Amino acid sequence: MGWSRVRREPTIAFRDFKCPEGSDTSGFTEEVVKKVGLPFPEAYTYGEGMAKIACTVREVEGGHLCMLSFCHTVAAENYGGNIKLGSATIGPRCEEPVCRDEEDLLGLPDLDFEKGRLKETLEAVKLLKAAKEAVGIEICGPITTLNNLIDIGGLFKIWRKNPEVIQKVVEKMRLQLLRYIEKSLEAGVDFIAYEDPAGGLNILGPKYFKQQGRHFSKPFVEEALNIIGGQLVMHLCPKTALQLVGLGMAEWEGYTLPEPMPYAQACLELRGKINLVGNVCIHNRNRILKDAQIKTLKLLTL
Repeated sequence: MGWSRVRREPTIAFRDFKCPEGSDTSGFTEEVVKKVGLPFPEAYTYGEGMAKIACTVREVEGGHLCMLSFCHTVAAENYGGNIKLGSATIGPRCEEPVCRDEEDLLGLPDLDFEKGRLKETLEAVKLLKAAKEAVGIEICGPITTLNNLIDIGGLFKIWRKNPEVIQKVVEKMRLQLLRYIEKSLEAGVDFIAYEDPAGGLNILGPKYFKQQGRHFSKPFVEEALNIIGGQLVMHLCPKTALQLVGLGMAEWEGYTLPEPMPYAQACLELRGKINLVGNVCIHNRNRILKDAQIKTLKLLTL
């Protein structure tokens, strides 16, 4: 069964995750901007600038991990999206949708890892690794990327009338995201975070959330873990983690840490021991796990 028109199915009582306040915004504090000491928005556009921003944020936060990128628009821009880079305090965002109809969506190109901020993000990973920093990369899911390419109302209209179009577009994006993971591993990342906030239960609603979980999230995460091959820990946005648990496709397991430590530090230290986590928002990565426990996610074979 593919992404068919929504049919009556047994209701699943999904749990939603409430995002921390401010996690849906980009931009930096005055302290970070001052310490970066580079002009914005130009600093968003080249590897050295991105590396300096990520390192400065880590220092200011007292964290263990330099995270890239700083917004949800990098992939959308590479697909041809109209992205306004904003300023230091108001980061990059979609200025105007570039896709109007099914034809536009089906005509989206492959990601080009040799151009734009996508290329420079991977370059920033290499620069940070050369500086002996631990580096994480944040990869956005298809609904969030599409939300930066087409009006969300128009997306749902196409989904209702011609779900096979959305199936084709999302499948294309799935393959491109897996390439992004491969490129990130080649660049030397220590941690991969996946999130798709526009694809949450609160936006899709339970019926489309169920379809998206079955036909995208589960196969994508499975193949991503195969590509990663235990080299590092993959983090899922709790919205996606709860989606898989609600569908009976994953379950939580507990893992005891040697001592209380920040979430990000635990993920770095447990490389090779655990594979998948997702009960903490990536924006709370410096939160101390005071009970010395971290929840891991185990995918289930149905």
